[in-house]
Amino acid sequence: MCSGGAIPRCIVELTGYYLALVLEEACRECPVCFQELQEIQQVLRRIGRGEGGNGAVDEVKALASRARETAACGVGRIGAEIVIEALANYDEEIAAHVQERYCPAGVCDIRYVVEA
Repeated sequence: MCSGGAIPRCIVELTGYYLALVLEEACRECPVCFQELQEIQQVLRRIGRGEGGNGAVDEVKALASRARETAACGVGRIGAEIVIEALANYDEEIAAHVQERYCPAGVCDIRYVVEA
C-alpha cells in the first residue's frame, strides 16, 4: 500500500492518508465507499485541524462501524477497519487532538484559540 513517498507521522494524518488510498480504489457506486468513507475523511481532517470537538470521535466511530457492517465490498470494509483500528489503538493521540487541541507528533495544523 505504500509507494515509498513521504508518509505523515501523526496517527490522524496517517489514518487519513491510508483512507485516501482506499478511496482511490473505491468504485463510487456503493454509498459506503463513496459517502461514508468520505465523511469519515472530512471529520478526520477537522480533528487534524483541532476543530473536531468532543463528538467527532464518536461520529467517526459510528460511521466506521456502520461502514464495516454495510459495505458491499472489501474496499469499504478495509477503509472502515483502518479507522476502527486507529481509534482503538491510538486513542490517546486522537484525544490530544480533540481535547487539548495538540498534535503529539507536531504534524497537524491545529489552529489554537487564545482565550482572553
